[in-house]
Amino acid sequence: MIFSINFVRTCKTFDWLREHFLRICTIAIVLLSFCSSKRSDQYSYLLVAAAFWGVQRNSLPISWKRFLWTGIPLVLFPILLWRYFPPLWNEVVYWQLGTSAHLLNLETLFRAIPGNDGRIFRVIQTPWLTSYFRWIYANGFALPVLIPIYRSFFAKDSLSMIRYSLSAHILQFIIIFPFYLTITVREVWYVLGHPDGMARQLTNSDAAVVVVNCFPSMHTSVAFAMFLLAWRERDRLFRWVWTIYCLSIIYSTLYLEIHWITDVIAGILLALTAVTLGDWIISTFTVKRKSLEHSPNYQKNPKYS
Repeated sequence: MIFSINFVRTCKTFDWLREHFLRICTIAIVLLSFCSSKRSDQYSYLLVAAAFWGVQRNSLPISWKRFLWTGIPLVLFPILLWRYFPPLWNEVVYWQLGTSAHLLNLETLFRAIPGNDGRIFRVIQTPWLTSYFRWIYANGFALPVLIPIYRSFFAKDSLSMIRYSLSAHILQFIIIFPFYLTITVREVWYVLGHPDGMARQLTNSDAAVVVVNCFPSMHTSVAFAMFLLAWRERDRLFRWVWTIYCLSIIYSTLYLEIHWITDVIAGILLALTAVTLGDWIISTFTVKRKSLEHSPNYQKNPKYS
């Protein structure tokens, strides 16, 4: 009798641990963040903790065995993208600098627009704010996409993983590439002759590569797209944390004199285009898949059922 009671209690304990595993890990991450000697490390820990705290609210009622057939490739894709794409992009930039493909130089126009350098966003500047926004900008291209993708993985939501990937780098690189090839706009600090807001200590040759391709602002477009998609999630904490995080990325581009206000406006329009196009692609694919499944010749593969 005693053995049976202890066995039941043990089973209930394991069930509780399994149910709250992610939240236990989240609490551990927060505690570790306070032990970190670097403030910038704490930002990353707290972002992950906030993102995963309420992931169970978005969890879909499907088995891991069924989900992993699509979940593993989808979670590996962004890892491979960030492993192999940056060197390819650098090659494109160097090739671009060696050609005369640019049809328009908009720097003179952008500089002539009153307030377009974003000076209103630098009225208040402190060492802490500068440090914060430097971390935000340095991590504002990958983290706002990767964390929601991993979060959707643990929610077993392959559709959200596809939506985040499509609306961010996949579609945006395709849409933005013609702008970068044909329009010249360099970073605000470089054009105005100010110190680099990111304090990157760039040489003249490095600066020639880093400061090009400002219009539209892709930091803005990626952040705003992730902001729009985050508000489709059920978890209120994740929605608000991602709102603050993504809007901070956009603000950092102006605070650090990286982008012109016109770059930011164009980036927001790019994000709206990418999210709308991503929704259309997913909707079209879903409709075609449903029509295929209802066709008389359709045979379901037992491996995915």
